[in-house]
Amino acid sequence: MAKKILLRTPLRAFKPYVAGKPIEEVRREYGLTGHIAKMASNENPLGTSPKALEAMRKAIEEVYLYPDDNAFYIRKKIAQTHQVAFENVFAANGSVEVLELAVQAFVEPGDGVVTSEHTFAIYMLAAMKIDAQLRMAPMIDGGYRYDLPAIGKLVDDRTKIVFLANPTNPTGTWFSGEEFDTFMAHVPEDVLVVYDSAYAEYCPYPDMPDPMKHYRQGRRILCLRTFSKAYGMAGIRVGYAIGPADIIHGLMTCRVAFNLNLVAQAGAMAALDDDEFVRRSREFNDRELAFLREGMKELDVIVPPSRANFLLVDTKKNAQWLFEELQKQGIIVRPMGGYGYPGAIRVNPWQREDNERFLSSLKRLLASDQGSL
Repeated sequence: MAKKILLRTPLRAFKPYVAGKPIEEVRREYGLTGHIAKMASNENPLGTSPKALEAMRKAIEEVYLYPDDNAFYIRKKIAQTHQVAFENVFAANGSVEVLELAVQAFVEPGDGVVTSEHTFAIYMLAAMKIDAQLRMAPMIDGGYRYDLPAIGKLVDDRTKIVFLANPTNPTGTWFSGEEFDTFMAHVPEDVLVVYDSAYAEYCPYPDMPDPMKHYRQGRRILCLRTFSKAYGMAGIRVGYAIGPADIIHGLMTCRVAFNLNLVAQAGAMAALDDDEFVRRSREFNDRELAFLREGMKELDVIVPPSRANFLLVDTKKNAQWLFEELQKQGIIVRPMGGYGYPGAIRVNPWQREDNERFLSSLKRLLASDQGSL
């Protein structure tokens, strides 16, 4: 007798999220022994906030204990930082957890989820897992930037959630405060807008939106932040969301118990006070992004403007081929074929010598007759 299929129907053809390759896997695969530059995963080349490191080292001595399941102190500190109430803060195992839980908590199979094409893959994957009706608006400005009016037109009576990233991954492009205010004025107030600002610390520009303004006006909006990028805590997995109390309650209802570990809570508490490290990270990023962009100015590539800590480099070569050739030289980038950019790679700046090596290798590979689309 054939065994009963247990996997839910929407998951049977599901392809899970593929993360960037870790250094050790590349080292094993290509037999490399020298320095490897991991420029694929938008990590912080300066490392981790020193204040967070000190706090986490102390916290390790208590890992025989369960963490505070309610994450009381980190939620309280986030609440004080953003001048909101405790019940308006959700502490997460990375902001990705919030994206998954939002769909689990509020979307029934067949409900609508709206976003843009060519944006962070988790938005689409979370919707697909629940068998939601996923609608995506085409991008504008050469296919690299959100079209907020078009996204708004996809919202209908069945829509539960709109996912927006600003700046967006993988292009690094952004929309302004004026554009977002106009968008919010046309989105029904019963729709939940999830505003993902993973790269907020890298773009403190006055024309950027203030999603908290709409939260304070009583809108259904979840404002997401992460410690993975500017604070350099990607490996410990900690992020948070701010939103209306009923939305936060929904997330709390669906989360796994003890979702934020003891070390992560301690590190995040300390990192929030490390403004100096964030400032240095932003200055480094601005300088090295400019260096990479200048180094590609004469190449036959498209590099959209970016306010994140990475660049999308759209070439006339096969992205997978470039990815593999660069890996052979100890340079890990991210191929963007899975995001609908078959000729593009995504690269985040690393140390200057690594950036120089990347530019030299890229120029040589682009000049070759191989890998053409």
